[in-house]
Amino acid sequence: MAVIRLFICLAAILVTACSREESADPSSPTDNTLQSQAADSGLADWPLHGNDAGEQRFSSLDQINTSNVSELGLAWYADIQSIDGLVATPIIVNGIIYMTSTFANVVAVDGKTGEILWEFDPEVRLDLSIASSWAARINRGVAYLDGTLYVGTGDCRLVAVDANTGVKRWDVMTCDAAAGYGITGAPRIAGDKVIIGNMGADFGVRGYVSAYDAEHGDLIWRFWLVPGDPALGYENDAMAMAAKTWTGDNYWQYGGGSAWDSISYDAELNLVYVGTDSASVLPTQRSPEGGDNLFLCSIVALDADTGAYRWHYQTTPADAWHYDAAMQTVLADLQIAGKERKVLMQAPKNGFFYILDRETGELMAADNYVTVNWAEGVDLKTGKPIENPAARFYLTSEQAFTMMPSGSLGGHNWHAMSFNPQNGLMYIPVHEISANYRMGESLLYGGFTVDLYGIDPDDVSRLSRTGKLIAWEPATGTVRWEYRHPLPMNGGVLSSAGGLVFQGTAMGKFHIYHAETGKLLRQEPTQASVQAPPVSYAIGGEQYILLPAGAGGAGRLIAPRYAEAVRGPSRLLAYKLGGKAELPPVSDWRPAIPEPPEQIADDETVKRGKALFNEVGCALCHGVDAAVGYGNSAPDLRYAAAETHEKWEEIVLSGSRKKMGMLSFEDSLSSDDARAIQAFVIQQAKKAHTKSLER
Repeated sequence: MAVIRLFICLAAILVTACSREESADPSSPTDNTLQSQAADSGLADWPLHGNDAGEQRFSSLDQINTSNVSELGLAWYADIQSIDGLVATPIIVNGIIYMTSTFANVVAVDGKTGEILWEFDPEVRLDLSIASSWAARINRGVAYLDGTLYVGTGDCRLVAVDANTGVKRWDVMTCDAAAGYGITGAPRIAGDKVIIGNMGADFGVRGYVSAYDAEHGDLIWRFWLVPGDPALGYENDAMAMAAKTWTGDNYWQYGGGSAWDSISYDAELNLVYVGTDSASVLPTQRSPEGGDNLFLCSIVALDADTGAYRWHYQTTPADAWHYDAAMQTVLADLQIAGKERKVLMQAPKNGFFYILDRETGELMAADNYVTVNWAEGVDLKTGKPIENPAARFYLTSEQAFTMMPSGSLGGHNWHAMSFNPQNGLMYIPVHEISANYRMGESLLYGGFTVDLYGIDPDDVSRLSRTGKLIAWEPATGTVRWEYRHPLPMNGGVLSSAGGLVFQGTAMGKFHIYHAETGKLLRQEPTQASVQAPPVSYAIGGEQYILLPAGAGGAGRLIAPRYAEAVRGPSRLLAYKLGGKAELPPVSDWRPAIPEPPEQIADDETVKRGKALFNEVGCALCHGVDAAVGYGNSAPDLRYAAAETHEKWEEIVLSGSRKKMGMLSFEDSLSSDDARAIQAFVIQQAKKAHTKSLER
């Protein structure tokens, strides 16, 4: 089935975060103050997105361990108002949980009881562009510094909120939502600065990353990630250098390189590391005479104070498959060839696990962590992949290529991996999914089509569609152990000093594994698909494991295709030793699908409507093949009322529901196209209606 790219947003002994001066406001303690308070009160927080600025996502707490994990129980749960599920990493400071949900809403929750303390709504606009409307439905969390929370919004704002009261302190416009930008990623802290990127490369915008003064919101620096119009001059020497890797007279019009998720920080080296996106069109269109196209699909190191370029490494030169390198970058100190090295590690979409010297950008290792057939390997001398010539499917219109891994979901996406510095293992939630690339009429992809297999429940045998959790050994470039899931798109990962690994699954389970062997030690129902990563904290000397549950991001688009029941409620689930709480009974809260209008279109029109639905962008919000599941912010069109069908062209072409986020597609679709899409939706509704009658 033809599918547009699913914009998934999308992800050591660290260098410890640099010390900051103590705040003059006693209600807004610094990290040093928090540490002393923790020692006195039995508190242990999760104050940064990855727990440390190097994004290791490892907890040094060991009260919950391999010897007593059987005693773990639910301490409390809190229902979170998030219509599109939860994908954020919770931040915990002084025992208070700060969580974001759909439309960048922020909620503060008591970490001991689950009581909701306050909520903040940044009032995100949905009518600015298709890209920002989509981005508004996904938010991966807040950053915290000295009593203030920072959150990015789908309509391109960076907002500062008082952590004690939930009152807005300031906001700044950091990108142009009307031009096709949006924000889905969490901000990061680097000293006294807030670092934020944006998304939209797939819509042709030019990516960049910005640093703001944490106290006042003043812009300190901005680094563009691909070159702009040379007639206007280059912003710096790095852009002039990058421009030499692009060709043609109008390469700059295609944008690319968004920093939609991955940002890490080394305080000792004073470097910020940014992972970047791919571009919206094929290399032959954006750069017709060749070139690597920097800084697409790259890791870029920047001076934290000035934003000046320091080094880069490109994972996929001249990318043609959407092999983003916007996945999490992890900082660690590793023994390599008998010498301790400061390294950066990443498992981007393209299937190779990279180890770089984080001081210089030198490539130290690159081994495939999933099945890879687009390249034989990576040349460690040149740093470039040894490509399979057949992978360049677009060089002839007749050529097609079945890729491993899929570029849309990748071998690894934004779902957090975790590094355990005690045993040297990286735990990675991976996909073994193939996709067929070929030339076609795709409107969104710019002339080519991607068939993503393994999603259709009526055709689950086609090619590969496996999800796994693997324990990757960076020192040897091998898999120590793996646990196979029935589905891809499983949750992020937490590892701990208790010898455990924690993960939620697409099928609505909470898994706890033995860190050394991968043995599944516990499995608890969550009543909802899980995409977000768990975190750990302690209050009063009791360790908690906190799991956000609820299908979000691309999970809400795909999960209904597996089984709508696993979509479930959006909740925070807190576990501790001896926990006795119980989840409420599961109820099927979905109404019956109404009888759809009469189908008057022929089979050929329905087939064309299906292709258009998945290629022009409808599936971004309404789900793969119009099956997003009931109750999302973007409706499942199988439930569309008669009035919606009567006003179909008014909605799709004229934008009559623009304020609700349904923008006009009149530039992409004709009246016949819109009616063909409607015919496909009616067909899907009829199938679902028939099945609902059979239940």
